[in-house]
Amino acid sequence: MIQKIKSIINQGETRSHLVKTFFIYGFISLSIIILRVLIARFYGQEELGIFTYFFSLVSLIYLFSSLSLPDALTQVIIKQPQLLKQTLLRVVWQIIPPTIIFTLLALFVTDIINLNPEMENFTAAVALYIITYTIHYLTYSILRGFKKFAAASWFSLLNRTLAIVFLIIMFFFSFSFSAVLLSMSAALLIAGVLAIPSIIKAMKEKKRDSIGQMTPPEQEHTQKKESFMENLHSREFFHITLALFLMQVSIYTLRFVDALVINYLADFNSLGLYSAHSSIINVIRLIGYVLPMVVVPMAAVNRYKLRTSFKKIMIILVPFSAVVLVGNYLLIPWLYGPEYQVTYLPIALVISSMMLNIYSYFNSIFVGENKHSSFFIRILWIDFALSMILNTALNFLFVYYWGIIGAPIAISLVLTIKIALNLYGIKMLRGRSTSDNERELTSEATY
Repeated sequence: MIQKIKSIINQGETRSHLVKTFFIYGFISLSIIILRVLIARFYGQEELGIFTYFFSLVSLIYLFSSLSLPDALTQVIIKQPQLLKQTLLRVVWQIIPPTIIFTLLALFVTDIINLNPEMENFTAAVALYIITYTIHYLTYSILRGFKKFAAASWFSLLNRTLAIVFLIIMFFFSFSFSAVLLSMSAALLIAGVLAIPSIIKAMKEKKRDSIGQMTPPEQEHTQKKESFMENLHSREFFHITLALFLMQVSIYTLRFVDALVINYLADFNSLGLYSAHSSIINVIRLIGYVLPMVVVPMAAVNRYKLRTSFKKIMIILVPFSAVVLVGNYLLIPWLYGPEYQVTYLPIALVISSMMLNIYSYFNSIFVGENKHSSFFIRILWIDFALSMILNTALNFLFVYYWGIIGAPIAISLVLTIKIALNLYGIKMLRGRSTSDNERELTSEATY
């Protein structure tokens, strides 16, 4: 039985990476639930809402401050690992100015419109988290570049585990909740530093394997290729970064904008209730978070059969979502308390989570397998606008009229449009690629 399971998992490199990474992300999701439950039990519903707002704010700031440069680093390493040092240095220098600018700007704007809680050291906690998360995510991106997806996920799990340990220590020593938020930066920094030996090991393994598999003529050819690639044009790197940035913002604003809108139109207590149900139902979204992590870099060197792989995902997704929905109704009163129980919000959250997975799958393939072109970038910009503008507008409108249940309804509607857009983009670009190949073959035959 065990051998059969292993054979199924190992049928294809992408499937192997997805299953292993998803397994680890299951523990990450569990750690997030534990963290939120402990915050609710130790500090209260309002503090749970503050934590959700804090996490959403720093995540959105990082999306814009990083400009997806670490994700572009992953793409470069997976294709040309010898460019790690050169590209990493470029990323570090390019990421510093936007980090400072967007962090200060976001804190200023949220303070002006009274979104931030009246809590000491909240601003310091946000700024420190952005810095340490940038360090942690750089190590995470490098490991992904060497196809160490599981190892990268283990260090993310370590970060969450340390956050839980620090939370328990803070509570028993009667520290304020602002100290809890500050301790999360310490967890990030430790996880990032501990990942460095794994990166060094992966670099050595890659270099040893590459040299061992090549004949002397091939080594000479590779050295010439490396010399050429070291002069990688900044415009090409910019195109990679832009595409990944638009993709990341398009996905993750769907995850975090709702928290800011709920806090703005309601209060931290309402956000705490929303967060409690999201903590369990977001387990469904694990697939949606794992897909870009694995499929985008793998799609750069593979071509997926859309219908076949999509059916396999849905076979897992539908029953899994049903189990999570039932589990949510059973677990919420037990984990958080009877005051957290609601009727229809979990159903809306499950539907939006399933839609996010479907969108994430098609969007990952669209971004991963296509290179820069005017049509490609145009689709990404439209997708970006749908997330930033339409999603925010519908969240405001639906939450204003229907309360917190309006947020997942708004997200589901936006995702339906985005799925159709990405399917159109994949179909058009694959059609163009086929036509170009046919023209090349015809030209060669004529010649």
